Amino acid sequence: MSTSNSSEAGFTGLEAAIVLIAFVVVAAVFAYVVLGAGILFSEESRSVVHQGIQEAGSSLTVTGGVYGISNTPGRIDSIIVPVGLTAGSEPIDITTVSVRLIGSTHKETVRQNEPLIDVVPAVGRWSVQERLNADSDHLLEAGEQYVLNVSPMVMLDCRPYRTFAVEIKPAGRPALRVERTVPGSVTTITRLD
Repeated sequence: MSTSNSSEAGFTGLEAAIVLIAFVVVAAVFAYVVLGAGILFSEESRSVVHQGIQEAGSSLTVTGGVYGISNTPGRIDSIIVPVGLTAGSEPIDITTVSVRLIGSTHKETVRQNEPLIDVVPAVGRWSVQERLNADSDHLLEAGEQYVLNVSPMVMLDCRPYRTFAVEIKPAGRPALRVERTVPGSVTTITRLD
């Protein structure tokens, strides 16, 4: 009888080892599945965050000082806005951009000047007055800066102590809104802060 008991005790130890190995294998498979799902989830989260940033923020940014040009005492006749791409943005075809001037008393869509590049615009139009670090195409690309000159038709909101916004909207992308207040003293060239 003692031989039978020792044989059963050995068999029980072997069973325990097999069960322990099975638990370790199952735990390893479970850990692999959980880690794989976590990595997949973090990649999906990252892509959702990047997509949200692209949709929520404009792909344009103001790259310098905004100035008002005055040819008439007491009002600003045109607004100079230097723009560039935000980090990671795709190039923008400047010919697809629309510009609006929005104030407390007036809203106006400012049309593109013909020609658009390297000219001062006519009244009621906007143009790319100057291109910095740029090639000869119409794409605003990383590292390039375009200086927009916006010359609205109606300048009611371009007088001292009035606030206006210039909305620059590339096709299919969110608009860049540049809001400024005209200071009490308007000179030929006035910095708009």
